[in-house]
Amino acid sequence: MKNLRTIVDRFGVSFIERFGQFLNPLILEFKNENKQLLVFYFHGIFESFKQKDLNHIDPQNNMTIEEFDDFIDYFQNHNYKFILPEDLNSGLGNGQPYAMITFDDGYFNNMLAVHVLNKYKVPAVIFISTRNITENKSYWWDIIYKYRTQQRVNIEKIRSEQKYLKKFKHARIDDYILKSFGKKAFDPWSDIDRPFNKEEIKNLANNPHISIGNHTHNHAILVNYEKDEIKRELSASNKIIFELTNSIPTSIAFPNGNYNQLVLEATEEEGIQYAFTTEPGKNLFPIENKELMCLNRYMADTRKINKSGSFYRLGYTPNTLYDELIMRASILTKK
Repeated sequence: MKNLRTIVDRFGVSFIERFGQFLNPLILEFKNENKQLLVFYFHGIFESFKQKDLNHIDPQNNMTIEEFDDFIDYFQNHNYKFILPEDLNSGLGNGQPYAMITFDDGYFNNMLAVHVLNKYKVPAVIFISTRNITENKSYWWDIIYKYRTQQRVNIEKIRSEQKYLKKFKHARIDDYILKSFGKKAFDPWSDIDRPFNKEEIKNLANNPHISIGNHTHNHAILVNYEKDEIKRELSASNKIIFELTNSIPTSIAFPNGNYNQLVLEATEEEGIQYAFTTEPGKNLFPIENKELMCLNRYMADTRKINKSGSFYRLGYTPNTLYDELIMRASILTKK
C-alpha cells in the first residue's frame, strides 16, 4: 500500500494536468462561473526567453511578455472582466465572472506588462516595497539567486538558503547579504532586476489602468515582527506611496503571503481595506464586507494558459486538486 501511494504521489499531479485540460472544459460547460473572482499574482516579466537565461533575477515562474498577453486574451475570451480592489465595493457578482491582476515587489520590468495592460485596457495593482524604490536597491532573494548561480550553486541549495533567510527580519537579512557578497551586491545589474524609481512610480500613478499598493517598506515578512513594528512597516510604505502618488493605498499584498491574527489586526488599524495572500483559491461573491477584506490569489505560472486556465476557473491548481482528491479518498477509506 505504501509503494502504491508513492507511485500515486509521483505521477498524480502530472496525470491531472494531462487529462484535466480535456475534462475541465466539459465540466465548465455546465458550471456557473458568474459569482467568482480569480486573483493572480506575478513578479517579474521577461522580454524573451533569452532575457530570462541571463539570470539577472530569480525566475519565480515569471512569464514572458508574450505569455502575459496570451493570459489576458484567454480570460477576456472566456468572459472574465478585470477589476481593481476598489471595484469590490461596487456591487459586483451578478453579471459575469471577474479576474484581477496583481504584481508584487515593484520591478521596473513590469513596464513590459503595463504596455499590454494599456493595449487591452485592463487594470492591475502593483504592490511596491518602498525602500527598494527609494534606494534603488536590488531585492534580496535576487541577490542570493544571482550570486549563487554565478558560483554554480545548484538550485536546491539556493532555495534552501532563501527559505532560511525568510525566518528573519529585514535588518538581519541585509547584514547576511552584506557579509556574504559585499555592499555592491545591493546594486541592480540591469533594467531586468532593478526596482522602479520614484519618478517612474509617479508616472505610473497617472495611468488609469494602474493602482499602487502597499508591500511594506522593507519587504518585511510580517509574521517575524511585533505589532508596533508591523504598523511602522505599513505606515512608512503608505507615507512614501502618498508622497509619490498623492493617494493613500487601500490594499496590501503580504510579503511571502505570510500573515497571522496580529498582522490582520495591525493592517486593519492602518486603514487598509484589501489584503492579498498567496493562498490559492477562488473568491466567491458575495464577499463578506468586513473592515479588512482578505483575498486568495493564484501564482500565475508558465504553463500554457489554454492548458492551465480551466483549473483556475474551477477553483484549483493541479496540485490543490490532487491534494483535495487524496483527502477525500482518505475520508472515504476511513468510513
